[in-house]
Amino acid sequence: MKYLLALLLALPSALSAETIRIIAPYTGSLTNKYVSDAYGLDLRDTGEMHGLFAQWLNTEKFQINAFVYTAPVVNYSDVDGLHLNADYYLKPTAAGKWVLGAGLETLDIKLDAGRNIPGLTAFALDNTVSFYYGRAGRYFNFKKGWLSSSLLPYAGWAREKITGELRMDPNGPSPARTIDIGDSDSHALAGLNLNATIAHFIDLQGKWMGRFKDGRTLDEYSLMANIFLNRHWGLSYRYKYMEYGSSSNGYHLGGVAYVF
Repeated sequence: MKYLLALLLALPSALSAETIRIIAPYTGSLTNKYVSDAYGLDLRDTGEMHGLFAQWLNTEKFQINAFVYTAPVVNYSDVDGLHLNADYYLKPTAAGKWVLGAGLETLDIKLDAGRNIPGLTAFALDNTVSFYYGRAGRYFNFKKGWLSSSLLPYAGWAREKITGELRMDPNGPSPARTIDIGDSDSHALAGLNLNATIAHFIDLQGKWMGRFKDGRTLDEYSLMANIFLNRHWGLSYRYKYMEYGSSSNGYHLGGVAYVF
């Protein structure tokens, strides 16, 4: 994967005994959607997907998360993505802590549908979506018996950039066209993360992030469930749905997590 270097840079070369590290390979399926009212396109397809997740965490100081994935054949496309974020914790107490964080997400789609779209003798799309954001919020911690949980509301600002071009050749006398689909914008974002740990071996996470743009909200939802079999090994499930303007991705993944 082209983003493997970025993932490796997110991992430390030397770690202290206070940290927790997780590596989890995943496999599953991704559903990709591309819609264009201007060109009468509504492309939806589901294909196989593979990914690798890594986390470096110190519960009182910071966390770094990285996830790279690829879906080689979906919607006539090769889809690659990267999620990377880092948080720094301030004034941690048993009741909670303040958070300053930053992150980036990128999505690359290379589509070549050939003659498979009605009314077109050729259709191709190169599309890269990137957005970078900063955020601030606070964790609120709760504990009762075997249940430990936390809630993180946050707000921030994002910069989004779209690059690429669409190439299409209609049936009939109309000439082939190449259309630049580049765009960029800045907008506010907000989010809410909920984490829960049950009896130290079941870990559940739910997250929502919304980016507010041109009177609409681009939503991102994610769920994760981990069941740890011992100190080092666990089973993991991950779901995520992401909106990127005219396109969206949603995936279901299962994997094995190794903690060290």
